[in-house]
Amino acid sequence: MRLDRNIRDNFLQREMRTYGRKNGYVTKGQHERLHRWLPKISLPKEARLEADSFAAPAPVVMEIGFGNGEFLTHLAGLHPEWNFIGVEIYLPGVAKAVARLEDAGVMERVRISQLPAQYVLQAQVPEESLHGVYINHPDPWPKARHVKRRLIQKDFAKLLASRLELGGFVELATDKPDLAEWMREVLDAEPRLRNMAGPNGFIPRDPDRPATKFEERGEREGRTSQFLHYVKGKFESCRCTLPSV
Repeated sequence: MRLDRNIRDNFLQREMRTYGRKNGYVTKGQHERLHRWLPKISLPKEARLEADSFAAPAPVVMEIGFGNGEFLTHLAGLHPEWNFIGVEIYLPGVAKAVARLEDAGVMERVRISQLPAQYVLQAQVPEESLHGVYINHPDPWPKARHVKRRLIQKDFAKLLASRLELGGFVELATDKPDLAEWMREVLDAEPRLRNMAGPNGFIPRDPDRPATKFEERGEREGRTSQFLHYVKGKFESCRCTLPSV
């Protein structure tokens, strides 16, 4: 079934320009759960993420582009000591995630935003307030005229670093080799972030990491995912060359 008008009017963001789908089909059960939970756990546009946003204080970890919520639900189960904010503009994906989170019994530790990640970080997340950020398989935008649409850009890296606490981390994954190189070059050049695999390096796949649908799709099509891990600290500036747009 299609999302009803009430859900679309209240939670489908149209004011800010984004790329990719926002609306689609859900099951009746997913729709009912979305109605029940989204008003309680959604972070409205005018709200900021504060310590009292959650039932209990804890380090906050963000996943940008959580899709159907499989990875976010896994994280919430693996780390009961963390609170989470998930960012996803595709509402049918949010509906699937809400169902997964409720079934896992972790809903009280999760907040969700349907707004663009740049806006969430800029306007809703205070500086040095995030313990970590996960970005799994972001849109690759492979055509040369579209590379400016890629999430990971110089300004975004600077914003991301400003929102991490000292010692906070960023983990990324992609099965697109050119995007992997792009993200690594941009993030290696951010002076507040250290590549934990060393300059120009990628980390091995964590054996405990769940395989997302995009990772599995890449494997079926003959692509192996690559992984990046950065930590925020006080380091000497990196003299890396940024990819040209």
